[in-house]
Amino acid sequence: MSARLRRRVVTTVATVVGLAWFAAACGGGDGSASYTEPTGPAVAELDFEADNFSFGPDEATAPDGILEFTVESTEGAHDLVIEGEPGFKLDVFGSGDTDTAKIDLQPGTYTYYCSIPGHRAAGMEGTLTVGQP
Repeated sequence: MSARLRRRVVTTVATVVGLAWFAAACGGGDGSASYTEPTGPAVAELDFEADNFSFGPDEATAPDGILEFTVESTEGAHDLVIEGEPGFKLDVFGSGDTDTAKIDLQPGTYTYYCSIPGHRAAGMEGTLTVGQP
């Protein structure tokens, strides 16, 4: 096998293994089987862009109640989770990919971030203020 073909095989295998790991770690758009999306209309819709390595916006406000989150990737694979809200997760796997989910939040301040290893430390986090002027 030529060196060029060997590099190609190694690169392909590494890519497949990486994508399989990412899919297993991230799960579906609802984050986990234990998360139950609320029913009913959303009182507000929040749109986020996931870039390497930031969220736009990095600060958001919303009324309390059922909120609909949409995240779109402008570059790379990312997710959006909310600290203290187990199971809520949106996943995007490449440029132009979107995911949407609803969550019922009480008044307070929440941190949202990308849980892919190294992404939060690189700056992929933001603050959501709910139910406060």
